[in-house]
Amino acid sequence: MEDDDAAPHLPMDILYKIPTHISDPASLARLASSCKFWRNLIKDPAFLERLRRRHRDHGFTPSLLLGFFYQDKKRSSSGLWKYYIDKTRCLAPSFMRMSELSHFVGSKSARNAIKPLSLETFIPDLGASLNFYKPIASQDNFLVLRRQSEVATPNGQALNDLLCVCNPLTGETFEIPSHRYVPPDHYALFVTNDVNIYGCMSQSFQLTGIWIKKGDRFICECYSSKTGTWTRSQGVPHLMHGLYLVSSSATASGGVIHWLCGSWKQMSLTHVATLHIGNMELSYLELPPEAKRNKAPVLGSSADGGILLLIVQGLQMLLWKHSNALGTDSSSWVLSERIDMRSSLPQRVATLGIRAKVRLEMFRGKSGTVVLWIDEEGLFVFSLSDRSMRRIDSAHVTKKYFLCPYEIDWLSCLAITNLVVDGSLSLDAERQKTQGRWRTLMGRNLATNGAS
Repeated sequence: MEDDDAAPHLPMDILYKIPTHISDPASLARLASSCKFWRNLIKDPAFLERLRRRHRDHGFTPSLLLGFFYQDKKRSSSGLWKYYIDKTRCLAPSFMRMSELSHFVGSKSARNAIKPLSLETFIPDLGASLNFYKPIASQDNFLVLRRQSEVATPNGQALNDLLCVCNPLTGETFEIPSHRYVPPDHYALFVTNDVNIYGCMSQSFQLTGIWIKKGDRFICECYSSKTGTWTRSQGVPHLMHGLYLVSSSATASGGVIHWLCGSWKQMSLTHVATLHIGNMELSYLELPPEAKRNKAPVLGSSADGGILLLIVQGLQMLLWKHSNALGTDSSSWVLSERIDMRSSLPQRVATLGIRAKVRLEMFRGKSGTVVLWIDEEGLFVFSLSDRSMRRIDSAHVTKKYFLCPYEIDWLSCLAITNLVVDGSLSLDAERQKTQGRWRTLMGRNLATNGAS
């Protein structure tokens, strides 16, 4: 556009409709950075609110996943700590951007030689404060880091966890006081968008630790960023008699946590158990028959808060969605997609057919991102949205080490940062830093030259 102040030469009613048809956050940000007309239209609170309502209903948005935080396996060696006398050296988690993972098509894959970023890139002057912390959870811009305390009980059990929650986009860190108990079985993070009396938006979070006693009793303690304290939840719900919990497959969203459950009698998966944190109640949903015969499905939460179930059968991937309106039995599931992965997998794996060993590791339902472990090949990222496959080819990441997908709530990003790509106004120091972090996180997904 020749003049940043000039409006495009189209009827105004058409111009106002154009941004409403954009669902990709990177494209929306690029449009906002092109000229003041689009920027002012997208910054309008009414437009953002309409976009937010529409966002609850749309499908997968791949660019919500900016990348992966992980703790380098060489850095996390149990004997490494004592060899570093210089405690100012930063050994915080590293970050791999999705935009820089090499694409994989059949038997062809480019190698990625780009050096991963450090968390210190987004939060300067960390020093040794987050050394050896491992990313364990993320939601809507926030990242939870954990390191087991070096202090132990007489029987060798760790006394507590050292915890930190940070926001790489804003550069904030929140030190979480230790809770009084031994490390929990699970941590879950819940993020809430808050609007004050002046209409300004901010975010608060709740970090929840869950202890599963004797395999069927749930004890819960929650830390609130608003109060700065841990609170023990009332009630100790018990799992339904005859069921056992598959603790490795859990997903948290909207104040609830879902787990897969199996039956001791049938020795197979039968239900999804949902723990409602607010009232500490458990509810159950029967799985579809195909999932009951599968040994390793994974759960996810959709953009609208629904439950998603992903299954691998041979070289096919099945996506099931739960319809709340249909009840709690297996008929309430709908087979949404059946995806043939043969054209995306390595040629050797595709040739093996049903003998190939492909296992689901992680699933993020908002972005539609699946992490796969393929025997003798390594870790791959598969997109349910465009069927693309990328290789996680960092030499220091394996399935045995902490790898945490980093998804953002891009509507809140646009509202909170007042469009960090906006270059039309003079920026204060903090806003300039936020703009730099946004572009660094987005990588090649976002143009590096803002409008002026």
